[in-house]
Amino acid sequence: MLWESQSFPKDDLLFHVANYLNPTDNHPPTASLWKLNEAARDIFGFRAQWELITPIGKIPFNFGEAGEGNKVVQLALFQIGVGFLTIRTQPESNNINQWLNFLHYFRFLEGQQGTHIKAQRRIGLNPDTKQPQFEPFFPEIAGGNAQYQAGKNKAHFGQIVTALLKKSALPPTELPEPTSKQWWSEVFIPGQMLPFTALFADNLPVDETQILLYKLQNLFHEKQGNYPAPEHLELNNPAWLPYASRQWFIFSLEGGSFLAADAPQTDFFRKTLPSHLRDQYFLLFLIALHQRFTLMMLSSKVALNWLANGDTQDNSQREQVFEEIRNQLLVFTARGYFAQVMQRQHHHRCYCQWHEIFQVQELYQEVNDEVRDMYEYTLMQQTRRLETTIQVIGVAVGTGGIIASSIANYIQQPLSLKPTWKIDTIHPSVLILLLSVASGVAAGVVTWLSTGGWHWILKRIQKRDKN
Repeated sequence: MLWESQSFPKDDLLFHVANYLNPTDNHPPTASLWKLNEAARDIFGFRAQWELITPIGKIPFNFGEAGEGNKVVQLALFQIGVGFLTIRTQPESNNINQWLNFLHYFRFLEGQQGTHIKAQRRIGLNPDTKQPQFEPFFPEIAGGNAQYQAGKNKAHFGQIVTALLKKSALPPTELPEPTSKQWWSEVFIPGQMLPFTALFADNLPVDETQILLYKLQNLFHEKQGNYPAPEHLELNNPAWLPYASRQWFIFSLEGGSFLAADAPQTDFFRKTLPSHLRDQYFLLFLIALHQRFTLMMLSSKVALNWLANGDTQDNSQREQVFEEIRNQLLVFTARGYFAQVMQRQHHHRCYCQWHEIFQVQELYQEVNDEVRDMYEYTLMQQTRRLETTIQVIGVAVGTGGIIASSIANYIQQPLSLKPTWKIDTIHPSVLILLLSVASGVAAGVVTWLSTGGWHWILKRIQKRDKN
């Protein structure tokens, strides 16, 4: 098995949020986290030498980071149905332009904007020169290197991501059994990742700080965004949240960043803060994304299943789907929609800003209104069907009773309990009973047809024709 169970970071989390992310034995798991183990790093070649090929040049990069190489890939799944595969990677160069280029291009998984990847792996030393020897490499589990040797095909990182989700040994209790079909669907722009980066830039001129903030916010590469409007460079930009002197969190719908320009040479700013950014602040980003995509998922379900005329779904089926959506929203409200996640002021400000950028509150209100209207509609439909049923039964019983009571007064022959099978010897009371039942059924059918029965019959005929 390639996945190892992990715990979400607990530091500074409020107690009920910590229990949500890391439930105790007395509570069912509402979120789960795994990391790819050491053996998988070799299978996928995360220790090889990689290059991102872009239209403006090659960018050598590594997977993982110093001291945390064992967390190259992590998988976080929330019970509501939203999950995240996270990849840790960084350029080898300390040049700011290389970082901007990498942030812009690496997020494209399927070769958009002319990107692809290459890798080579060390196979030993040259016996004559004693220099390392390398060979081209691409993980066999993602298709292997043979398909790229002729130079016609180009490797994309999306193939590795697909292999991670589809061909790896999956956590057996939380994920579906591996099949030839995808068990997942993308919740963001297809074939595109959401970056979250921390950039510590030393010797950065003051007059270049705002333009770097602007480029990070828009995920521009080095040749983009060089002529911003003056309003875009104002430091009171709501997308730039100050943290300390010349340090900001940067927010956008496409990802997040942190920029520290000439951070003080202290243990906190050089060691503790990077650790907090990697763990606590990234967790805030993940929780806010989980909320945004959960609400978008529920809204999509409402849109797909909201068929007011019921042409493609029976009312009972639609009501069952709507009931499930309503229950999911209630679970999310109780267990996933947090006004506050961490106690510390900096963390809380960052979390609130993500809520504002992702419009979580507006999305929640929209979905809540949709689900409430949907639920009220289903109740109205149920009430209407009940009224129709009572009406049909009432007409049927009333009609039969009227006929029976009208004719019964003219019957003088006493009723005999002796059975007979001849029609001319059947007692008139029995005939009246049969006539009243038949009349009641006929009246009930006519009433049902007049209250929508024809529509039900037509739907069944259309459904039969489609099948």
